[in-house]
Amino acid sequence: MPNMSDIVSPDKRTPGIVAIDPVLFPILEKLYDRRLQRLNVLATKQEENGEYFRFLSHLVHAQKHILEHMPLDQPNRRAILGLFSHGLDSELLEDSLASITCWQNAYTTLLQQISAFLPSPIQQNLTELAADKPRLIRAATDLLWSQYQQVNAGAAVVLWAALSICWAQAVATQQEEAVTQPIGAAVCCPCCHAPPVGSLVLGGAREGLRYLQCSLCETRWHRVRAVCVDCGASDKIDHWTLDDAKSPIQIETCGDCKGYIKTFRLDYDPELEAMADDLGSFSLDNAIEENGFMRIGINPFSFPA
Repeated sequence: MPNMSDIVSPDKRTPGIVAIDPVLFPILEKLYDRRLQRLNVLATKQEENGEYFRFLSHLVHAQKHILEHMPLDQPNRRAILGLFSHGLDSELLEDSLASITCWQNAYTTLLQQISAFLPSPIQQNLTELAADKPRLIRAATDLLWSQYQQVNAGAAVVLWAALSICWAQAVATQQEEAVTQPIGAAVCCPCCHAPPVGSLVLGGAREGLRYLQCSLCETRWHRVRAVCVDCGASDKIDHWTLDDAKSPIQIETCGDCKGYIKTFRLDYDPELEAMADDLGSFSLDNAIEENGFMRIGINPFSFPA
């Protein structure tokens, strides 16, 4: 596997795991390269959604552009870490977001980069949102408060991408200060408090360890396997696939709380990327939800209605 991956290759094995890192911070350039690679692969494999996967590849490429040409400065890093410390439930969140300019600039830049790939009505809606700062700030506040239904779905994808490129840079560059919540049984990110995309079972030097991946700042945090990541129960844990038990994409359900989380077995397929491959396997979600289970976490490429 190419060195551009931010996941250790399965051939780089060690005799045993000496210590478990509680948190793995993002290596953004490699993460975006990995995501782009998977989106492009899925665009060719999934005819029905190929155009949307291609659009997402343009969006991720635009995030890379911001990372390379608009790196986060120290004042914005400090301001974002301040949000982490106070928590997203603070009544001051909206005012705090108004004073942090990096994500607003990132939204404008992303829109400029991807506008050519948007239908005219969507492009107009996103442009109007960029010009209306109070509405833009309110939309960002709603997303961070998990009030997804309050934000237009198309705008939410781009706005979350703008927040993510800033939040992820703050975490990656200020690692010692980024963790603001206990890690041991955290359902949401111990840094930015956002929900997970899913869980990863790693290969290589971390063979068999499970980490949840943040949907916003891209941090991964360790969770013990075979227990529900939401309620902590272990008696009624089941794993489901659409083919065989060695499928690299699985769903873990809890019969106690009726929650489920998508699991990506990188020890089976090291090419997987959580956000891209989750979007490419929604048929598995649909089958599980028909049986009364509710998803733990979100995919910011497809916000819940």
